Amino acid sequence: MIIKELKSLKLEIKQRNLYRKRYLSISEAASITGVSKSFIQKLVASKQIPHSKPNGKLIFIHRKDLETFLSKNYIPSNEELDSLSSDYILNLKNNKIV
Repeated sequence: MIIKELKSLKLEIKQRNLYRKRYLSISEAASITGVSKSFIQKLVASKQIPHSKPNGKLIFIHRKDLETFLSKNYIPSNEELDSLSSDYILNLKNNKIV
């Protein structure tokens, strides 16, 4: 019982520390994003995610580069689209020459 709780706490601490790191390994990037290691490896191999290999073997991904990749192809909600279209129409009306 106590061992189970200790393992659970250890895992929680490890996960919290991942969110503080600036540079992530492929395993850590996969864990944070919820995708498989092989998917991250494919993205790195196809140079879709910038990365570094300081010693020529280990791969590190900067957290900001990973976040930038994840936010590509953003699809706005219907509410956001309505707001944007309303702002656009108001802007057209205000700039209209009478």
